[in-house]
Amino acid sequence: MTHGRACAARIRERAEHEGWPLIHIAAQIATCCQVPPLRAWRLAHGMPLEEAARRLVELCAEAGLRQPKLRKGDLSKYELGRTPVPVWMIDPLCRLYRARPDWLGFGGDYSEIPPGEEPENTRLATPFHTPFPLDKPDHGGHRKSHSLSFIGIGGSDEMRRRELLHQMLVTSGLVLTSSHLVAAEQTRQKLFDATATASIPGDTLNRLESLVQEYESRFYDMPPTNRLGALLTDFDEVTRWLGHRLPVMTQRRLWRAAAHLAELIGDTLYVLGQGRHGAAWLATARTAADEAGDRQFATWARASQAVHSLLDQGGITHGLQHAQQARSLTREPCAGTALAFAVEAHAHAMTGNEAAARAALGKAQEIVERLPAAQRRSAVWGYPERKLHATTSVTMTLVGRTREARAAQAEVFRQYPVHSMAYITSRFDQAKCLIHDGDLDAGCASAARTLLDLSPEYRTPLVLNRAREVLLLLPEKHRKRPAATELRDILTTAQRA
Repeated sequence: MTHGRACAARIRERAEHEGWPLIHIAAQIATCCQVPPLRAWRLAHGMPLEEAARRLVELCAEAGLRQPKLRKGDLSKYELGRTPVPVWMIDPLCRLYRARPDWLGFGGDYSEIPPGEEPENTRLATPFHTPFPLDKPDHGGHRKSHSLSFIGIGGSDEMRRRELLHQMLVTSGLVLTSSHLVAAEQTRQKLFDATATASIPGDTLNRLESLVQEYESRFYDMPPTNRLGALLTDFDEVTRWLGHRLPVMTQRRLWRAAAHLAELIGDTLYVLGQGRHGAAWLATARTAADEAGDRQFATWARASQAVHSLLDQGGITHGLQHAQQARSLTREPCAGTALAFAVEAHAHAMTGNEAAARAALGKAQEIVERLPAAQRRSAVWGYPERKLHATTSVTMTLVGRTREARAAQAEVFRQYPVHSMAYITSRFDQAKCLIHDGDLDAGCASAARTLLDLSPEYRTPLVLNRAREVLLLLPEKHRKRPAATELRDILTTAQRA
């Protein structure tokens, strides 16, 4: 469903605040508002139809081209593909929007540049998909509509997209390039392609649903980049079936599977330092859960958005808003409600409000005690007591209550796998507690050991940020001590790797 100009205006406002390039603004508008590329670029410039049509006529005059009798309704038909775009008008459109033809939807970029070797000015790739009609003379010299298929900026056709996903699945220590992120974004957008009529075999539907249970058991056993490749591959298969017109209950089952996979993809992208892409996937998980009519998972998806909002700069307000939305969605307590209160505890601790943090932590504890057994067992989408220990570790560390934090950390170390983010975060919390207690060198040494104990594929951007937080806790005059210098050197080496 397309959105209005107000949605595009909000995206432009955020882009101005965060310094996005124009191509990313157009990509976000195309994705969020579900509009074709040509319209997305006009909205990215903030041009009304009347202004765009007038300026296009002026550009044609300046370039010595014929001056079209162009009204805003004509331009709107071009944008929606209802009227063929004359070939001679492509250049003025590119000049008007300061874009390449393939960015506007006319054909594709078929350059054979290996992933990661793109020139700097071509790395701003966007996953537009909409084909646009062009004029082509027929045998009688007249012009008729002819569509050039649009494959996508960066040459990411279906085969290359799948190859990039497979590369993430099998390659250890892979550095994500813009091509990988385009492939991931194209995979996410396939969720919204609903076309042909078909049916799905019962055993296939059961297998797709079983993917969710499989990730519950193997989520912590896969390095983040490989996990992302596996998740995207499975999500791709689910959304290919969602592209068919299926019975409502079948579609809901598929939407539910898509929601769970999208939430894990968003979480993994955050771990890999791709917060903006992660946020888009979490929004997709929320939409899919709503489509499935799964209120409990819709609650979880909103709480997950709250968790990851705290990772963004200035995200405390947004985190609390998402947490409030999660808590208000269901009457009966569920794992998502407990997660929402845990987020509130973390957020209040970040602002130094210990009383509010303790109150939220207490409410999370009350809900955990009332959860059904299945939700207390689930390691990924449930809220077992060990998650409460992890939240207590973070919260009490932030407010400087090191004794309580250490007691929670001991439980985290006992119950979590060593490569899980909860375990790693608690290790850094342990280092922060040492610094809070005045043992600065021991705190730096503890953080350094945590990094060195991790295999390279687990030293993700999020993990490195956790280590930097330890350094930032040091008083300025102590940041050149040998222990701090050693930690900084390990961080620099890990980042370069």
